[in-house]
Amino acid sequence: MSTYSQENGFDQSTRSFWEIGQFQRTVKRMENGHKLSNELILLIQERSDIEKKYAKSLKHWSKRWNELIEKGAEYGTTKSAWKAVLTEADRKAELHAEIDQKLNADIMTSIKNWQKESYHKKMMSGFKETFETDEGFKKAQKPWAKFYTKAQTAKKAYHSAVKAEKTATLQETSANGDSAISPDQVKKLHDKVEKCRQESMKTKDKYEKALDDITTYNPRYMEDMKGQFDRTQSFESHRLEFFKETLLSMQRVLDLSVNPSFAQVYVDFHNSLQNADADKDLKWWKNNNGTGMSMNWPVFEEYTDEMHAISSKKSKGNIGGSGGENVAIHTYRSTSEYSNQDYDQGLGDSSQSYPGYYQHSDYDFGSNQEASHTPFDDDDDEDDGGVGKKDGVEVRALYDYVGVEADELSFKSGVVFLKLEDEDEQGWCRGKVGDVEGLYPANYVEDL
Repeated sequence: MSTYSQENGFDQSTRSFWEIGQFQRTVKRMENGHKLSNELILLIQERSDIEKKYAKSLKHWSKRWNELIEKGAEYGTTKSAWKAVLTEADRKAELHAEIDQKLNADIMTSIKNWQKESYHKKMMSGFKETFETDEGFKKAQKPWAKFYTKAQTAKKAYHSAVKAEKTATLQETSANGDSAISPDQVKKLHDKVEKCRQESMKTKDKYEKALDDITTYNPRYMEDMKGQFDRTQSFESHRLEFFKETLLSMQRVLDLSVNPSFAQVYVDFHNSLQNADADKDLKWWKNNNGTGMSMNWPVFEEYTDEMHAISSKKSKGNIGGSGGENVAIHTYRSTSEYSNQDYDQGLGDSSQSYPGYYQHSDYDFGSNQEASHTPFDDDDDEDDGGVGKKDGVEVRALYDYVGVEADELSFKSGVVFLKLEDEDEQGWCRGKVGDVEGLYPANYVEDL
């Protein structure tokens, strides 16, 4: 919306540009251009600082909440949805940091370059452009100012003469009607009136002559002043157009709605939130922490001497008292049902970490946990068709796994290592990753 009135009338409170010295407003406008460019730089600098602080705040907020979420109770795909909020903040922070960089490197730099090209400082003070403009106006106005001063002086003299004539005429009229005034005095007053009348005519001629002179010179004066004024208009036109383009450039930098990266942030944000699946999370919890977990239900088993034999092999899941009868443990649910394959696809980074939630059962109620292995087992390791400790079979990890206990292996998805012993009744195998031997869940690997 324009800030100007539709009427082009002259503001009576403002003295005309054509009057002596009134061109100074136009000279001042040129000087103000440099001041305005400094103010525009300051405006952009402050906005740039705001963008920088905002980006930094988003990063700090995201980092703090990422730590809280990692330590918190949320899990599964819903935990991934929480983290999607932080991802949006990180990506948005990058966009606002980019705005800060562009405002500084591009826009403010262009303004400073324009300043250097448009304004050249003098050694003492001021700018060469404003000094030359001021001198040009003074030179164009000086001849006309002389005519103007002469006309003003003639006008003043004429008005004084007319006033004196009217005063003398009034005195003469009063004397003619007063019998107390002698004829000589009346004659003197009459002579004074004539003298004033002649002076009025003389000053009037000079006044009219002065007006004729200035009127004759007016076109030349207007032409010279217009030439100077047009140069200032051209200078100001360049400034106004440059400021407009600068502000448009600023708008393009700030307008994230047209930035493809900005739009993609929220497309990805929406998709990440849509991936949150309550059913999958509930199923995962059921299988890993609820009724879907396997259980080694105790059944009666007769006492045997073999169960007291000492073995170096660790057996998980046997329940027995110290020196008491042993109770055999039977597993009625396959450990393959505990795999977290529901999270394998479409859940982003967090889906790869769900197998890490797997918790094997470790019932260790007495020293009889070793009773399942006898001294005679060493001779049978390779006779039962199982995997020997020495040769081993190569397997590939399907998921990441972090060992919970000291005798458990840790590995990443895709790692190839050796299986030294086949799956036991609890779903555990013995393997070797590098130089480290230990136990791992059988359903976390596949044979090669």
